[in-house]
Amino acid sequence: MSSIIECCTIQNFLRNDKRRMRHFGVVQIMIGMINLTFGVTLYYAAVFVVAVRLWVPWWGGFLFVISGALTMWNVDSPDSRLKKFAMIFNFISAVAGALAAVIYIISTMMSRAGTAIYISRAPMLILVLLFLYCVVELIIALLCGIILCKN
Repeated sequence: MSSIIECCTIQNFLRNDKRRMRHFGVVQIMIGMINLTFGVTLYYAAVFVVAVRLWVPWWGGFLFVISGALTMWNVDSPDSRLKKFAMIFNFISAVAGALAAVIYIISTMMSRAGTAIYISRAPMLILVLLFLYCVVELIIALLCGIILCKN
């Protein structure tokens, strides 16, 4: 029982473990790819959505993929400049995730000229899923940035 409690401490969670950082990088890349593919689907399903007009799924997806690749690349590289670059890019990715989440919320609640824009169930579900993925990316990018900054 004590090993479970020791495993869940903040110091243990924020240590720079190569395996953990690789997993975070893989998850970031997967979230980026999901954003890109859902963005294409959302583009053909509901062109009038604010998130599609601002190209949020695409720039968010590209930032998440690049952030994940840099996190994975940083694991095996001893270069301190790459570590700083990955840390900065993870923080940029976290800000992009927060901004994208806000835009997805606005997209679900936006109205045009006093009348609500009709969004069918499928595009609304895609917007909600993209919002959730951006929140997960925000948390993971912040964790990776803090881990890289600490070590």
